Amino acid sequence: MKKYTNIFLILVFCIFELFLLSKSNIIINSFNKTLNICLYTLMPTMFFSILFSQILIKLHFEKYIPKKLFKKILNINDNEVTIFILSILTGYPNNAKMLKDNNNLNNIIHYTNFVNPIFLITTVGSIYLKNIKITVIILISHYISNTIIGITLRNNNIKSNINTPYEYNNFTHIYSDSLKSTIYSLSIIFSNILFFSIINSLITNIIHLKEPYNSILMGIIEFSNGIYSISNTNINIFYKGLIILIIITFSSFSIHMQIISMNEKIKYIKFLLIRIFNVFISILIYIIFFYFSFI
Repeated sequence: MKKYTNIFLILVFCIFELFLLSKSNIIINSFNKTLNICLYTLMPTMFFSILFSQILIKLHFEKYIPKKLFKKILNINDNEVTIFILSILTGYPNNAKMLKDNNNLNNIIHYTNFVNPIFLITTVGSIYLKNIKITVIILISHYISNTIIGITLRNNNIKSNINTPYEYNNFTHIYSDSLKSTIYSLSIIFSNILFFSIINSLITNIIHLKEPYNSILMGIIEFSNGIYSISNTNINIFYKGLIILIIITFSSFSIHMQIISMNEKIKYIKFLLIRIFNVFISILIYIIFFYFSFI
């Protein structure tokens, strides 16, 4: 079986190589576009979000926040409360890295899959859509759907009161260690985004779809290009918001690979199925919020 898998993969990457050779101008344009998105929209939010989350973890952030409500609702311990809150603040794929060797990794990973809120509000809301109200509805729907998943899966968590022992380090050491960790994370994130931008170029040149279907396909493969593309389509704000919500909740195959690259112990098939289930929940919540906000 492994032999046939290897043959298949060899064929796939040979096709990629041929595509690079024959369509180099398309690849360069796509690469430059993706690189601009990475540098000017993702980098400013993700760099600081990941760095601050690493610093907060090393400063034992969990010791200074109320935890009882989260522990009771989600059936998680103190450290896992920290991961849940920081996942909300920093977004994926940082959640996979923070979970590390957590006993509940393959349960908690399903409901800490949040988009970076700074990216969504400032970049998507203010620059792309120019509509903060619809962006807030997207974000609330996204948060609530993840929380519902967490409540649904709460009984699958292994109960544990073991927390990370307190270790004091001076801030210089904490900052240096956090910076190295952040650079490593960003290298994985942006490498995946650039790789999947090539896949996007290949597929969209083979499969010619009309908008917004082309943008939806792009978003399923790589979310940042898909969100940028859908924001420029000529459809009404309800459908723009709905499609962006679907993309950020599913989080794209590019994000999935980023998550797995940061934590190879994740069981991907289950993760994928719950992402799809999460999409349906978020759609229902979005429709309800949109109706009461706009009608």
